[in-house]
Amino acid sequence: MGRSLALLLAAAVVAGASASAQAADLLPPPPPFEPPPPPIEFSGWYLRGDVGVGALQLSNWNTALRPGIDAFGNVVVPGGPIWNTHRSIGDTAFAGGGVGYQFNNWVRFDLTGEYRIQSNYRATNHFTFAGCGSACYGFDQYNANLGTALFLANGYVDIGTWYGVTPFVGAGVGAAFHNLAGFTDIGHGIANGGYGMAADTQVTNFAWAVMGGFAFAVTPNLRLEIGYRYLDMGRITSNPIACNGVPCFGERQSFNIASNDIRLGFRYILPSLIPAPPPPPPPLIRKY
Repeated sequence: MGRSLALLLAAAVVAGASASAQAADLLPPPPPFEPPPPPIEFSGWYLRGDVGVGALQLSNWNTALRPGIDAFGNVVVPGGPIWNTHRSIGDTAFAGGGVGYQFNNWVRFDLTGEYRIQSNYRATNHFTFAGCGSACYGFDQYNANLGTALFLANGYVDIGTWYGVTPFVGAGVGAAFHNLAGFTDIGHGIANGGYGMAADTQVTNFAWAVMGGFAFAVTPNLRLEIGYRYLDMGRITSNPIACNGVPCFGERQSFNIASNDIRLGFRYILPSLIPAPPPPPPPLIRKY
């Protein structure tokens, strides 16, 4: 009996030791639950920047002459036919920025300003003096530079988003501030050696635009855009051309100016200044 009791006690000791060893091998309890950080709230306000190139178009070109005074003080009346054989304006590049607000997933609005670098304006007029025939044939070549500052209020409709790409259409209205500078008139033929120039012209015109393109979501608050814009910038009329320092025929040239623009840009959506509410506390877990 004593021997059996001793064996039972020994078995109990071995079992206790084994249980202690197994308990020592168990993993420590998991760390307490850490709530995720609150999501970033965006305000709807955004900043934008754009660069691009524009193919300028001239239309409704016209030249106007009136009686002038020659170098000897005589009144000179323009006579004979005058015909234009060339008129053009070079392409331009532009850069700008603005601020806007995204009302919802469909509608947004922004105010933008941009500077369009100077483009070279050129024209050629041919003429003959009345009753003089081919001996009185000549032509004038005109050159000037056109620079523009543009300010627009724009509205857009985002059509929908597929795989992070959002097509959009929009329209804008505003003002174009033109500077037609360095206007010169160089004579050839019977007018060889003649030189004219006009004072710089500053013109403010109503401007309007229609546009479309695609926006690409790079991050939750950054969009890259590529788009096309048709831009009408109104009519420009030069100051009178003075020939060799005298009023000459007081010629003025005028034209409508428009542009087909390709734009690359970005929109950075600003975070909200009001912090997001904290997440709800985790559920209480009890052990019974």
